[in-house]
Parts: sequence; structure tokens; C-alpha cells
Amino acid sequence: MELWQAAAIAFAGYLGWIATPWLGGQPIGWYVFGRPLIAGTIVGLILGDLPTGMMIGATINALYIGAVTPGGAMAADLNFAGYVGTALAMLTKVSPEVAVTLAVPLGLVGTFTWQLFATVGVFFAHAADRYAEKANIPGLTFMLMGAPQILAFILRFVPAFLVIYFGAPIANNLVALIPAWLTKALTVIGGMLPALGMAVLLKMLNKDNRYMAFFLLGFLAVAALKLPILPVSVVGVALALINLIYTSETSQKEA
Repeated sequence: MELWQAAAIAFAGYLGWIATPWLGGQPIGWYVFGRPLIAGTIVGLILGDLPTGMMIGATINALYIGAVTPGGAMAADLNFAGYVGTALAMLTKVSPEVAVTLAVPLGLVGTFTWQLFATVGVFFAHAADRYAEKANIPGLTFMLMGAPQILAFILRFVPAFLVIYFGAPIANNLVALIPAWLTKALTVIGGMLPALGMAVLLKMLNKDNRYMAFFLLGFLAVAALKLPILPVSVVGVALALINLIYTSETSQKEA
């Protein structure tokens, strides 16, 4: 891996982190560029293999598809898992399923940096209050934007760069030492984890168990009948509209 590639991936991860405002803040930076699918696409472009990056990013994204960060609480750092996990998976040439198992511990490590950032940020907030009381605009501005972003860069860019640039050779050696049976086990586990992410999302969205019939029909059409997912999705939208029209008319008659 080239030095500039590791630096570019780490910098993209910094721009897409929850604590950085440079790409539109959380609505765009975190919820778009911080997602593993977009991260995988960017990593694929940087490493010169866009399809592989997108496949790995999409597989990791499926695990975290139901993940939310209410009030800044973060169970797993999708950004770190997406950028660093995809990069390591591509450099070690493992399958997307194994990449998911790599991304899980990386996502947990990323949460520690966020917790450290939030903890140290308390001191910046108190310092900003003192500058505000004294009407010190330069000091207030630095404590609100300068100091937090310096810390964010250190906590996000530096660990990502070190893991990607220096960790890739170590990861390659470890992958070479992994026996075939363990690789197969990791592949099976990695294939199950995206299903767990989908289950979390369904639990959040499904308010009535009767609507599970739509999901089961779509699943059978794709998994058992091997139909293309796009036509099945269009049929699903049509059935949803029909159901919406029917339930609306029923509600109006009852009213």
C-alpha cells in the first residue's frame, strides 16, 4: 500500500466522522459519507478496485443498517468499521463475509475514540463559557471549532492511518496463518451478521406482524425463486400502494 492511499482513506474517514462539520455535519457527513457503503465505495476508488470496495462496504453496511445514534450514544462506530474494515479486507483479499467479522471489533474500537472525544469536549465547553463571559470572541471561536477539530483529527485520522498503513502487513500475515476450517467458520458467521442487521431494522419498522407477509413474499421470490431484486422491489411497492389505498378506504368508511 502507498503512503498516500492510507492517508487518503484515513482523511476520508475523518471527514465522515460524527464529530466533523466539513461535509455538512451529521446530516451529510455522518449519515452519508460515514456509512460503510459509501466508505467502501471511496476506499475502492482509492485502492483502484471499485466493485470490491462497494461489495465489502455493502456487506458491512447490512450489519449496521438498523443502527442509530440517539443523543450521540454510539453502540458501534460505523465510520471506523467502514473505512478501516474495508481497507484491511481489500488489502488482505478476504471475502466480504470475513470482512464483516473484521469490521465488528473495529467498530467497537471506534466507539472508544468517540467516548474520549466527548469526554475531553466537556473541558472545551467550559473554557468556551469562560471566554463568552469575557466577550473574548477569538478564544470562544477556537474553543468551539478549533480545539475540538484538532482533537477530532488526532482521534480519527491518526488511528485509522496507523491501522491501515502499518496493520495491513500484520493482517496479511495473520490471514496466512489462519487454518481453512477457521476461515470457513468466519465466513459463515460473517454471512449471518448482515441478517442480524436486517432483523434489527425489521424490528424497528414493523409495527404490525401482518405486514411480515410482504417481507416473506419478497424473501421467497429472491432466495427461492431466484428472481431479480429490482422487479421484486417494484412489485413490493405496488402491493404496498394497494394495501395503503385499501386501508385508507376502509378507515373512511368506518369513520
